[in-house]
Formats: sequence, structure tokens, C-alpha cells
Amino acid sequence: MNARPLPSFFTVARATVGREVLSHRLNRFLHAYILLVLTAGLLPLLTPGDALARGAAWWLLHAVLYAVSLSALLLGLSSAHAEADEFTWLLGQPAGVGPWLTGKVLALIVLVMSAAALLGVPTLLAGGGSRELLLATGGAAGVSAVCALVGLALGFWVRDSVRGLIAAVAVWFVLLFGTDLLLLAMAGAPSIQQNPDFWVGAMMINPLDAYRVTVLFSVERAAFSGIEAGRLTGWWVAHASVWLAVVFTLWATGSAGAAWLGVRRRTDS
Repeated sequence: MNARPLPSFFTVARATVGREVLSHRLNRFLHAYILLVLTAGLLPLLTPGDALARGAAWWLLHAVLYAVSLSALLLGLSSAHAEADEFTWLLGQPAGVGPWLTGKVLALIVLVMSAAALLGVPTLLAGGGSRELLLATGGAAGVSAVCALVGLALGFWVRDSVRGLIAAVAVWFVLLFGTDLLLLAMAGAPSIQQNPDFWVGAMMINPLDAYRVTVLFSVERAAFSGIEAGRLTGWWVAHASVWLAVVFTLWATGSAGAAWLGVRRRTDS
């Protein structure tokens, strides 16, 4: 009697995507995330008169930085912890870890990015569509995907729910405030003034800083002040949107890799 063939990588990944979408229908973190996105999307409508097109990007920028990013991070964390009761069974399947994790990552990305795209819908329907709105909304989707995958990786490495929550908030705080506070403290140092590319480079690799600065470049045509701009700054100003896509891709890939290592660590233990 011939042995039954193992399911292919794509078959398992597709099945995992469907399973993940169904499980998230009951996830309160996803409900909170969608509600937050819908509420944030209505904020630009408070902008008076003809300033809607320009002001919408500012509303969305602050909503994403201070609320949506944290909500996406917690959604990814909850997605990892949701498998705690049946983790051993899932990883004991003959297809292995890779297809299952790939499906889980893809489902999470699709869910958060689709929801984040709703941020720009109220402004668009109100006649405030613009390039800045498209950039702010697309960047919000990227930020949400990155934060969700960072939360997923944290959830696989930190098994305890309370410790995982503390770790997630700590990571979010460092991304939002920690890097900027450190750079602010270092900005006056003579070595930094002579080599501004090191200072700027630290901002470029932070996804929240990259999103914030890209919106500033787009809406206000702003540039750096208080520190002599170097060649890296000039390149960033000219290619802000391209770099934003690159840094999101790098962070998403790195977070997915960290999640895989966390899963393998749990399997080995």
C-alpha cells in the first residue's frame, strides 16, 4: 500500500491563512484595531474648509504613531499567544514549521494592511483625496504590518502573556520615543555635527521615524535643521517614499525571521 503523499508547502500555507482569518473573527484585539482605525479615519473630517486635503495627512500621521501602531503590535502578540494550547500539535504536523508560519504571517499582513487602508476612505469620500493622503495611508498600512509582525515575533519568544504585553509596550516605546530621545541627547556632540550621516542613519532605520519624516517631507517639504545636512540626508529627501518601502520590507522580513527562530526555539525545548 502506497504511503499518502505529504501536503505541499502552498497547500499548508493556504490552509493556515484560512484558519488564521477564521480565528481572528473572534479576536478582540482585531476588533479593537479595526474600531481604532475607523475612528482615526474620521478625524481628518474635523479639518475646516479647504484644508482637508492637506490636513488629513497630519491627522493620520499622529493617529498611526500614537495609537494604530501599538494596536497592531498587540494584535500580532495575541496572534502568537493564541496558539499556546495547541502549539505542540501544530508543530508536530509532517509539513513542518515553515508553511504554517508563512500562512500565519501572510494572513496577519493581509488583515492589518486591509484594515489600515480604511484610514483614508472617509477623507477620500469627502473630496480630500491627494498624493499626501495616499502616502500617509499607504505608510500607515506598512507601519501596521511591521508592528504586527514585531508583535508576532515577541509572542513566540515571550510565552507568558503578561511579560509579553510588557515587552510589546517597551518595544513600541523605544521605537516611538527612545531612538529620538537618544539622538536628541547626542545631536550637540561635535562628532555628530561633523558626521551627520550617522545621526540621520539611526532615524532612517526606525520604521516609525521613517514614516514620520516621509510625511513631513511630503506635506511641508520640510528638511532637517540644527544639524548640517550630509549627503545621506539629501538622498533621503529625494527618495523618501522609496526608502520607506525599503525599511518596511527589511523590518517585516527581519520580524518574520525572528518569529521563525522563536518557533524553532519552542520546538527544540
